[in-house]
Amino acid sequence: MTGASVTNSEPVVNLYDCDSCGYRYDPQDHAGVDFDEQPEAFECPTCQAGRDHFHVFTPPTDDVAPEPKEEGPAESRDPLGPRLMYTKASSPTLHSLYNRYTKGRLVPQPEFQRYEVWSVQKRSALIESVLLDLPVPQVFLAQEGDGASVVVDGQQRLMAIFRFFGNEYALKGVGKSIEGKKFKDLPATLQEKIENYELNVVEVLKESDPDIRFALFQRLNEGSVSLNDQELRNCVMRGPYNEFIKELSAEPAWRKRLKLKARHPRMVDVELVLRYMAFRDQTYLKHPDKKTSKFLDRQMSIGDQMSEKELADAKRDFRNAVELAETVFGENAFRRFVAGDVVNPGGAWDKRQNRALMDVQLWGFNRYEKGVYVKNADAIREATIELLCTSEFSDLLAHTISESKRIERRFDLWKNMLDEVLKGSEQGPRAFSRDEKEAAFSVNPVCAICNQKIQSIDDAHLDHVEPFSKGGKTESANAALTHRYCNQAKSNS
Repeated sequence: MTGASVTNSEPVVNLYDCDSCGYRYDPQDHAGVDFDEQPEAFECPTCQAGRDHFHVFTPPTDDVAPEPKEEGPAESRDPLGPRLMYTKASSPTLHSLYNRYTKGRLVPQPEFQRYEVWSVQKRSALIESVLLDLPVPQVFLAQEGDGASVVVDGQQRLMAIFRFFGNEYALKGVGKSIEGKKFKDLPATLQEKIENYELNVVEVLKESDPDIRFALFQRLNEGSVSLNDQELRNCVMRGPYNEFIKELSAEPAWRKRLKLKARHPRMVDVELVLRYMAFRDQTYLKHPDKKTSKFLDRQMSIGDQMSEKELADAKRDFRNAVELAETVFGENAFRRFVAGDVVNPGGAWDKRQNRALMDVQLWGFNRYEKGVYVKNADAIREATIELLCTSEFSDLLAHTISESKRIERRFDLWKNMLDEVLKGSEQGPRAFSRDEKEAAFSVNPVCAICNQKIQSIDDAHLDHVEPFSKGGKTESANAALTHRYCNQAKSNS
């Protein structure tokens, strides 16, 4: 029998997906650099999410049969010091755990846990492992004062089992004999096998240190599929402000803007709310260099000290900003407009939302009264596209966005653009109105510079024949329709 030599086998190359926008990291697209070798400051090339927002594309199913991991304490403790944790080990059946769950005596999703993220295939693999008598990792519980228990580690496993007992999903990607079957569809012998399967459980008793469950939670997650920063905040920075930003993330207008039908499974929607609040309360001038996580952690502490009135004002500002993003930009809120190039002068809106642009747009909508934005929506939209097509601002949105100097410059350019549009000038408005551009486009949608047809009105630019800087007026008699790229190239020449 012949076969490939182990020593000559191809090395395993992991691909990683961005939770925020779906971008897939392939080392071949990054000079062969594996994702784990990227620096801590690495950001998603399309949405600028931090590296903690990436997860492996084909995660191993070793939650069922884990490989040994290196162990190391998250925080040093003196083994000879006061005893911090009292535990009890047991091996209850899955059916007995399910009974406790249905009676409310076992809580698998306490506030410090992350949302459920397992797919149906992974849940099914766990059920199949139980039927095959394969070992399942132990579960850690913590006893409450009333005798009930909460899950410290093992939420995904337990919920996969409980939802199967409740006939909430059919098995998928398993052996043919059980494929497509819910619990009620299985033969009685297999039902009993699952019910009688014994799971190793370690319970932290109520006599233990009050915060030990959270320290345990952090340690258990070391070396596994990492929680992202917001999931960790949800674990260890629990309190009223944490609930406040989660409540705002569920606002219908916000979910609509992010194209979410329900909460994001890894709390990306919550973190984006926190980003807004951080820039609102601390200002962009307080952002530490390349340390967005520190900036957001500080906001959690600030929020915990806010009064009810301050929280109410913050909620009002957030709602206004999200509503104005819809009013002014519609479907193109938080999206870049990318100008064409010398080969193809036509420009277009980016399909993905950009965090850096989201930051400045939402922040900017709190600088003037709401009615001012609505009255000048067309002018703001046109000036925004102009700014997005400049090479400097485009670069500030695309690269190393967490550098403090670049953050300051990005916000300053956006603020200056808004001020120029909304404050006006003695010479009159600098930008042509949307109506004037639409009128010119309907008459002859051809670029006055390259003589090619302009495909999209958003890619059309009305240029001053006599430059505005030299006293030229913003009126139809002094206007020429061009591609945005062509106009920019002319200005740079």
